[in-house]
Amino acid sequence: MMNKLFFSLSIAALIVSAPASAQQSKGTIAILVNALDNPYYAAEAKGAEIRAKELGYETITLSHNEDVNKQNELVNLVIGRGVKGIVLDNADSASSVATVRQAKEKGVPVALINREIPEDGLAIVQMTHNNMQAGSEVARLFVKEIGEEGEYVELTCNLADKNCVTRSEAFHQVLDNYPGLKMVARQDAKGALLPGQQAMDSILQEHPNIKGVICGNGPVALGAIASLLSANRPDVKVVGIDGSNDERDSILSDKLKASVMLQAQVLAIHGVDLLDKYLATGKTDEAERQMTRGILITKANAGNVNDFYYTEKK
Repeated sequence: MMNKLFFSLSIAALIVSAPASAQQSKGTIAILVNALDNPYYAAEAKGAEIRAKELGYETITLSHNEDVNKQNELVNLVIGRGVKGIVLDNADSASSVATVRQAKEKGVPVALINREIPEDGLAIVQMTHNNMQAGSEVARLFVKEIGEEGEYVELTCNLADKNCVTRSEAFHQVLDNYPGLKMVARQDAKGALLPGQQAMDSILQEHPNIKGVICGNGPVALGAIASLLSANRPDVKVVGIDGSNDERDSILSDKLKASVMLQAQVLAIHGVDLLDKYLATGKTDEAERQMTRGILITKANAGNVNDFYYTEKK
């Protein structure tokens, strides 16, 4: 029966791994993220899996593809499989309240990473990136790149996502202080490369004199760069937020001017650590809501980035 249920969910990916040590397993932790073919979410899963195995757990890794209904099905599935706890990058903030409450009522603790829910006391921890800091920091560098006068474009990542809204607000807390800077276009590029490229193609036709493009995430920034290079406009400065390996390489090749790396693996690793502590003691001894700063990435330090993890080179 369980196998039939498993296949009926059309799960995008399922990875079951044993703990690295030969010690007796502490049980299984489920790791639920958006899409394992996305570098950011894959990095979350990687960090959580490695840490869980180090601590003596087996892992089940699944993707819900931003679908709240599938997320609920997966949570029910892993609870049925007897997991000790869940590390979850939830599909939608408000709609995930019921999901987390259900897990808690069944005695399965949930550590939320990347996104919060608008209710306290259900998850053992809610860890997010400091999107206000990330947006402000990259906006200040953007001004240095394009100067304090001229036309620019904003391509948002996904205005249905609270994180993206916060980043946009942070951009304007900086950029709106410069009266000589004029935003001539603002478009939601849905967080993906191709819509970012298409949006940039369209905007360039109407606004050929732009000096820069500030983007809500990395795929959108890379899409904008593809459009600009196709139009022979390498002079237009582009910045973004995420810090993927593709962004790193684009920075090193002088195409993308900067990004803020979101510490995906750090959040996931800490989520597993707190889950382990909670399972052992019934508490985490830390605040439920936590924020992690992003790291500004330029050509000077881009070589320190790998899979959303930052390592200072000696």
